[in-house]
Amino acid sequence: MVSEKKKILILGAGRQQVPLITAAIGMQLEVHVCSIQGNYPGIEISPHFYEVDISDSIAVFELAKEIGIHGIITTGTDVCLESIGVVVDGLNLPGTCLESSQSCLSKTLMKEKFSRFNVPTANYALIESVESGTEFFNSHSSACVIKPADSSGSRGVNRIERASEILAALVDAQKYSASGEIIIEEWLEGEEFGAQAIIIDGKLEKLMLHSDITTPPPRRIPIGHGCPHPSESDLMPMVWGVVEHAVSALGINNTISNIDFILAKDGPKIIEMTSRMGGTHLPEVCGTFWGIDMYDTALQIALGIDPMLPPSPLGVPNAIQNLIFDQSGKVVRLGTMNEEFVWNLYFGDGDDVTLNAAKQAELGYVQDITSDVESLLESVTKAAEAFCNTTEYEVN
Repeated sequence: MVSEKKKILILGAGRQQVPLITAAIGMQLEVHVCSIQGNYPGIEISPHFYEVDISDSIAVFELAKEIGIHGIITTGTDVCLESIGVVVDGLNLPGTCLESSQSCLSKTLMKEKFSRFNVPTANYALIESVESGTEFFNSHSSACVIKPADSSGSRGVNRIERASEILAALVDAQKYSASGEIIIEEWLEGEEFGAQAIIIDGKLEKLMLHSDITTPPPRRIPIGHGCPHPSESDLMPMVWGVVEHAVSALGINNTISNIDFILAKDGPKIIEMTSRMGGTHLPEVCGTFWGIDMYDTALQIALGIDPMLPPSPLGVPNAIQNLIFDQSGKVVRLGTMNEEFVWNLYFGDGDDVTLNAAKQAELGYVQDITSDVESLLESVTKAAEAFCNTTEYEVN
């Protein structure tokens, strides 16, 4: 008797979801994908595609029920987490429930729960006006950050060094907040790093620490990562318990969770945490070091299948950096590509490049799998800079 194929519903068909779709096809799952129409590369490779807005939880639930899915998943985006929570609850599937998904989406709810569970995070306040923002700012001795409570991808996030900057930052944050909630929080000085946490049946099973390459302040946007973190042996004892408390606080379950940290002077603090894998090629970076396919692993967890996780890393240290320009344009001629590195390009000579959600024109990425851990970020950054500096690019 031939067993029934497991049915997986993948939310999103953008560039970040393409490897997830490809992995699901490779696992011989019955792959269903939904997204709005657009120039999304995942649409054309999807065996079963549905034009459904992934942020419309009712429409996604009706589609999932009609298909009779066994699991639901996304990667690299938060806009559909509420939809996933509705489906997980309504169809009793593995994954993070609606209440917990909403806590990941709302920075206000997240920080309230962190406070109750004593999870270290930045001090914050909800603000409704320049006056309330100024009051918080004046009570702190350092810079602050104003951000939407319900947006991802660093949109509407601004560092404030003077009270006179609060109005413009507040207006910018409001443009990206569906709920209208805006928060101000202390700016934490220190190294930014992150983790991918594998959580199964409410238990933290694996924590993969990685270093980050970001754009300069005021908007620290990730543009690359390295794994392992050069100081992993020192950091792991400090962050394992913190992440366990955060998992309990938010109720994240049966997923791979993306976590952003700042190593402040008084120890690591969680900036944000969410119930899906990270973007900026984090599955590739962490998977290369651990010797596993992170997309396969995430799919197995979403289907209620226990993944085979190695007790220690089986791969190689590596780092990836995006190849980006800050304006849309046209590639005239691609730049220098050192053959010692792995290059993955989305565009070629003569192609037009538009801005992504982070307002970057991303041509692809470069990966270093040859350097030692201490020099990985520096070497991959130099390779990316050499490529961008020698690429002929006409700005629109």
